[in-house]
Amino acid sequence: MRLGSPVGYGIAVYAMTTLNTIKQAKELPELFMKSSEEIALWRLLRRLSDRVRFDLATCYLDQASKITAYRVKNLLIHLEDGLLTITNGTKQKTIAAKLLRKQPSAVFREVVGMMGEV
Repeated sequence: MRLGSPVGYGIAVYAMTTLNTIKQAKELPELFMKSSEEIALWRLLRRLSDRVRFDLATCYLDQASKITAYRVKNLLIHLEDGLLTITNGTKQKTIAAKLLRKQPSAVFREVVGMMGEV
């Protein structure tokens, strides 16, 4: 099996992950996701675009403590402290991260709605 593009990140030493994560990963940063909210957000954003970008705490995947932001199209999305913050220019919307697991379609609608705002 071949993992897709490293998309600007590299591994300095080694990284721990699961076999299931390796099988599902298309890009190297996906191996770093730890929480169910991060994975749910990633899958939601991949439905919108195949060009989802990550900002990590450092440029080395194995040294990064967390994903600091997701970028897709014109949106910047932060997932922190149980909150999902979606920013489009000067417009911002914050919703509870637990909705990613409980009502993913509601989060999807919010993200799509924010994409349309200028």
